[in-house]
Amino acid sequence: MGFALLSRGAGAALFILLQPAVAWSRMLTLRESLDTALQNHGAIRAKESRRDAARDDLSHTKQAYLPEVVLSAQQVYGTVNAMHGPLYSPGGPSNASTSAPPLPAQNWNASFGALYSVLVHWNVSTFGRLDRQIELSSRTEDLRRRELELEKFKHGVRVTHAYLNLSTAQRLHHIQKENVSRLQVVLETVESHTGSGLSPGVDASFARAELANARALWLKAQDAELLASKELAVLMGVPFREFQLEPTFHQATPEATDPAAVTPSHPILAVHEGQVLQGAQEAKVASAEGRPTLSAFGLLQGRGSGFRNDYGQNPAAFSRSYVDGVGIDRGNYVAGLGLSWNLSALVRSFSSEAAREGRTRALQQEQELATQELVAQARFAEHKFHLATEVSRESRVQKSAAVEGFQQGTARYDSGLGTIVELTQATFAVTRAEVDLELAQNGIWQALLLKSAAAGDLNPFLQQVRGAQNP
Repeated sequence: MGFALLSRGAGAALFILLQPAVAWSRMLTLRESLDTALQNHGAIRAKESRRDAARDDLSHTKQAYLPEVVLSAQQVYGTVNAMHGPLYSPGGPSNASTSAPPLPAQNWNASFGALYSVLVHWNVSTFGRLDRQIELSSRTEDLRRRELELEKFKHGVRVTHAYLNLSTAQRLHHIQKENVSRLQVVLETVESHTGSGLSPGVDASFARAELANARALWLKAQDAELLASKELAVLMGVPFREFQLEPTFHQATPEATDPAAVTPSHPILAVHEGQVLQGAQEAKVASAEGRPTLSAFGLLQGRGSGFRNDYGQNPAAFSRSYVDGVGIDRGNYVAGLGLSWNLSALVRSFSSEAAREGRTRALQQEQELATQELVAQARFAEHKFHLATEVSRESRVQKSAAVEGFQQGTARYDSGLGTIVELTQATFAVTRAEVDLELAQNGIWQALLLKSAAAGDLNPFLQQVRGAQNP
């Protein structure tokens, strides 16, 4: 993983160099980076908005229990010529509705009229259909909440992974800088020897070449650190800068923990379970589509007209006055119960329910597959942690031996018994051992993070970090 940090593209580094490199003024802990990322990340805010929208949808669906109350008022001006005859309008009413007896002849007498009404309509019982729709909205709101928790968990893992990568990149940068310092001392020693005739001049050229190569590796390590800083800044939702991280991850080694246990509360499995519950509820809603509706209704109506009641016998019995036409001259009310049953919907509900049940079975199978993958990941993470611990132990032995070999090689060269090749090889061995140790140390923490990801809980990882900070 650390080698990948050193080999990433130069395009991202160019982007970084074009930005103002502002250093983080204080130490950034892992906990602070997680809190900042969870607060700023756009995907999390989007999930929060979807959860809030689902909550509002649930409130809206519950309000379907309320009766409909419709207030209506209209004031018109027109004629009332009527006639006997059939009429059908397939696109809706396209005729002027009148309330008058047919007259012997057409006339253009016009007056004002008015209609005022209050309509109350209440679905007393939908025989469980509305209850199931409300439960479906509740399942949807619960699923959006689970998706939000999953996004927070996944982003927390991504931020922690990026934090570990940056910590390792900073250590590799430091190691390459120390390697440049060592080779600078080697070059000074070689030049002293060649100046006094103890070593051939080619040794100085060889030492200068090794020093130039070390400086190039140092610059590449710096580039990798900047790239890792950029990735962490993006995940945190903050402007790019150079971060000062806590030294926990290269100073302390986490302890072995119990094997990760995969439970239904894992955020990934919780989302799958929410999808299954939502699908099962959709099937219940589909099965209730063919049920009848029992409704109660009431209507209070008042009408006014500028045409008097004897207008059929006396065509002059009307008034063009606005005041005479818009008042209430007659009133009516109606109240009752109604039962409606769409039998076609009953037939369609069987196939709709079967389709939704099939989709629910598919969701259950996906849930089982996700469980199997998490169990395999948990076992893999456990083995990876133990292997990383062994690699770290061997890397410490390697570093100790490399440092001892460098000291011996330096002493041999100073005494004229060693060659420049032996000295530079000893220097390279120290640098390689230090790099391997840092990568091994990072591997242990990454394996522990993988265990936490398999268990669906970052708290054990964070507890190890706190324990390393406060031994």
